[in-house]
Amino acid sequence: MQTIKNKLLSPLLLSLALLVGCAQQSSVNPKDAEDGLLPRQTGLDSVSAAYAFDLSGAKVYLEPVAVAYSKRYPTPGSPLRAEDYELSEKDLARLQELMGETLSERFLAPRQSLLVADKAEADFVLRMDLSRFALGAPLDPQPWLWRVYTDQSAYGVLSGELQDSDGNAVMRFSDRRDIGDNFSGMGFAGRMDRFTSVTFWHDMKVDLRRAFASLDESLR
Repeated sequence: MQTIKNKLLSPLLLSLALLVGCAQQSSVNPKDAEDGLLPRQTGLDSVSAAYAFDLSGAKVYLEPVAVAYSKRYPTPGSPLRAEDYELSEKDLARLQELMGETLSERFLAPRQSLLVADKAEADFVLRMDLSRFALGAPLDPQPWLWRVYTDQSAYGVLSGELQDSDGNAVMRFSDRRDIGDNFSGMGFAGRMDRFTSVTFWHDMKVDLRRAFASLDESLR
C-alpha cells in the first residue's frame, strides 16, 4: 500500500517542483534579466543586482530625486487645489538632502562608501524617484485650516537604479511606502493623528531609514 502511495505522490511532487520553478522564473523582471541583474531576498517589493555586486569603498553621486504625484480631484466646496498637495522647490531641496543623509547612514556607510557632490569623480550614479506620491495634507499652513488629522503622512513608490561609470545598471529596487502609517489595531481603520510639516518630515526620515536598511540587508 505504501508503494502505491509513493508512486502517486512522485508525479505530484514533480509537478509542484515545476510550478515553483516556473513561478521563480516568471518573477524575474525582463529588463533586469536583459541587464544581467539577479533578484535578491528583500523586505522591499523588489531588489535586483549584478552577480557578486560589491559597492565597498565606492564614491556615489545621487541625481536629483524625481517626484511624480498621484492625480487629485478637487472636493466640491474645498478651497484646496491639487497644487496645494505638492512639494515646493524648498521642500524638494530638503527631500534631496534627506534622501542623501539616510542613504549614506543606512546603506553606504556600512560599506565604507560615500556620496560625492561631483558626478565626474563618482564610481556609481544613483537615480531615485518617488512616484504616485500623495501627501496626507498640504505642508504649507492654510489660514482656514487650524488642525488637520490624517491616518498617514504620505504615500509613494520609491524606486532607484544604480549605474556604473559606463552607464550600465548594477542594481535596481522598488517599494511601495505608506509613510507614517498609524494603525489602531481595530479592523482596517487607521488612527488619525495631527498632521504638520514637522510630523511629515519626521515620518519621512524614519521611513527612508527603514527602506535603506532593508536595501542594505538584501545585498549582504
